[in-house]
Amino acid sequence: MAGLGSILELGKRSLSTNQYGINVTSHNISNASTPGYTRQRLNVTPAAAEQTSFGYLGTGVSIQSVQRIRESYIDQQVYTVNQNMGRASQRENVLRLTESFLQEPSESGLNAMMSKFYSAFQDLAVHPEENANRNSVLQRANLLAGTFRRISESITTLQRDVLKEAEAKVEKLNDLIGTIAELDTTIMVASATGAVPNDVMDQRDYQLAELSKLADVRVADGQNGSVTVSLGGTMVLSGGNKVPLTTVMNGDQLEVYAQGSTRQMRIGGGEVNALQTLNNVTFKDYRAQLDELASAFITSVNTIHTTGYGIGNPPPTGNNFFAGTDASSIALDPSVAGNVNNIAASLSGDPGDNEIAIRIANLQNTPVMSGNSNTMVQFYSAFVSNVGSEIQSVSTEAESARLVQEQLTTQQNSVSGVSLDEEMTRLIQYQHGFDAAARVVTTVNDMFQTIIHM
Repeated sequence: MAGLGSILELGKRSLSTNQYGINVTSHNISNASTPGYTRQRLNVTPAAAEQTSFGYLGTGVSIQSVQRIRESYIDQQVYTVNQNMGRASQRENVLRLTESFLQEPSESGLNAMMSKFYSAFQDLAVHPEENANRNSVLQRANLLAGTFRRISESITTLQRDVLKEAEAKVEKLNDLIGTIAELDTTIMVASATGAVPNDVMDQRDYQLAELSKLADVRVADGQNGSVTVSLGGTMVLSGGNKVPLTTVMNGDQLEVYAQGSTRQMRIGGGEVNALQTLNNVTFKDYRAQLDELASAFITSVNTIHTTGYGIGNPPPTGNNFFAGTDASSIALDPSVAGNVNNIAASLSGDPGDNEIAIRIANLQNTPVMSGNSNTMVQFYSAFVSNVGSEIQSVSTEAESARLVQEQLTTQQNSVSGVSLDEEMTRLIQYQHGFDAAARVVTTVNDMFQTIIHM
């Protein structure tokens, strides 16, 4: 009787184990398309053998664990490529908006407007006394100044949008860190009782991957299944305790701080880094170059124009052509805008003299920028070229990151992803194992019945 009882218990264990196997396999199949899900595996081991007078006899199978099949080193690589991808893609998207409002090359671009301005003064030099040519100068100068202001305002608007987006991304960082902290707490509580909450760990890993798109994430294992998370070298999560982040404007510079810290965070990757760099460095540089060009234009033209004469009796002189100091404020001087006869074309005061008009037209080929090494046209062309080169660079960076991301995703799926073919094979194995175990139980039951009716 004791021997049959042991066999019956062995059969029951086998039934239970195969049932668990079917359960785990069904769970895998159900979540084959669930984002962030990690394939699970039932780990079993032979049960402790039983000593008899004939030696040790096996007592069947024992469930050891339900394990997530995951490689942490792949996760770390995914975090790295995510932050590279996030930074490059975010930067590319914004820089393409910059390229779109520069409108180069086109008839509406600043290059074309400068060329038309110089051409208008060349035409004025041919017939300096004709009002039609003066009106053309006025019209094209007004369009040129308007183009400067349009580009400057576009930079301001885009920079404002970038700041709003950066603040929203930092709030998203806070939300993700908060979610991860809640999941971490659940994991620690479960782990303290000896349980392994695989599905909750999957959710946490998925949120960590999302976090890595925004900033340079460093993840380390903590106690009781928890993780420690750092951004830019600053710890933002440990033991289920989160540290909120805030954005601060220091002048025109966007800074990010962890709560309770006076040290600015150095976020080195991800979308937040891209937006912060765009505001703090890129747009600041773009505006400085545009203002430098506008200032040079105002100064160069005015320096020549104030020495010339318009048309009148006596001929007006000493008038500025442009007003303003930079790209946002450049405009026609009121004296010129209100009376085309105040446009100076003559150096001597003679209505037929064209020397001033020629000198202003010749500014097109006069190096007045970068220590008198570049003309204004060359300076702006280099500016536009640099924007295009930067877009090409970040586009290449984003594409390279995307290819690495695809490779890592394939590698990760080969380790952690669910293969329906493999799961169906396991399902059949567990089904056959269950049927065989059931047959053992039935056989033992029949043996019991035989003994009872002897």
